[in-house]
Amino acid sequence: MKVIVKIALVSILFLIPFIFFCQQDSLSSNNIAVVQLTTGKEIRGIVIYEDDLKIVLETGKNKSVEIYRTKIKSIEIISSNDIKNKSEFDSESINYSQNCFLPTAYITKKNELYFNSHYSTTYNLKLGIDKNFEVNAGGVGIVYNYMGICYSAELFDFLQFGTTVFGTCLFSLDGSLDSEFGTIIIPRLSIGNENRNITIGFVGASIQNFNNWINGGYFGAQRRINERWTIAGELTTINLDTYNYFYLGNVIAKFRRNSTVNWNFGLAGIRFPGLSALFPSDYAFIPIPYFGYSRSF
Repeated sequence: MKVIVKIALVSILFLIPFIFFCQQDSLSSNNIAVVQLTTGKEIRGIVIYEDDLKIVLETGKNKSVEIYRTKIKSIEIISSNDIKNKSEFDSESINYSQNCFLPTAYITKKNELYFNSHYSTTYNLKLGIDKNFEVNAGGVGIVYNYMGICYSAELFDFLQFGTTVFGTCLFSLDGSLDSEFGTIIIPRLSIGNENRNITIGFVGASIQNFNNWINGGYFGAQRRINERWTIAGELTTINLDTYNYFYLGNVIAKFRRNSTVNWNFGLAGIRFPGLSALFPSDYAFIPIPYFGYSRSF
């Protein structure tokens, strides 16, 4: 019995270094190394083996580099868990849910309220009620108002789907009590993430005094370039009775004033028949300076 116990103890002592080495190798295989050589060259790769004499990096598919420690000036080890948990920016973007005028497929987070205004004459409120739903309300002055609900879902890591259904009301400008009611639906897809994305959207509307559906589409993109600045742009066309009735294009810079406020400014271009009395009909776009304000609560 004593012999068996002694053999067991010796076996355990023999296995401890082997187990420790395996654990070290397993841990190292989850790390990425940035190796600075004494020659000034930098090599990056996944650590697949290391000991006191050398380190082996996987630098590509079926490609590895063996580096002796005598040639190494410094090594920076980055854990794969640190990479997964590291955010691209220190703070979240305020209005990633909107390119310029029209929405992305992303929505406001739960229990957060977001406000946006164009030219200080429009207003748009978004309230996140769930990870997949938000409610929307807005309008232009007191004449045109709308309210709706939006559903959004992540289809893949890089693809977001969203659709919003609005009920609208246009009050008469002649002082009568007559109003026009309508329905608007905006399905869209956003490719990318909250900091840089491309959105393809479609607009369909049924207005009370129009016989046919108004339809159109838009292409929007935005890219956050640092903590404070985001560049965005859109191209939009609205069709009425198979006629291209309205065109909109814009390029806008979003400036993060502080943790809750954005200032948006740039240039918008529009064209529709109502402007023909003021501008020649051969103008592709009528340029208009853009100013907007957005805030999260």
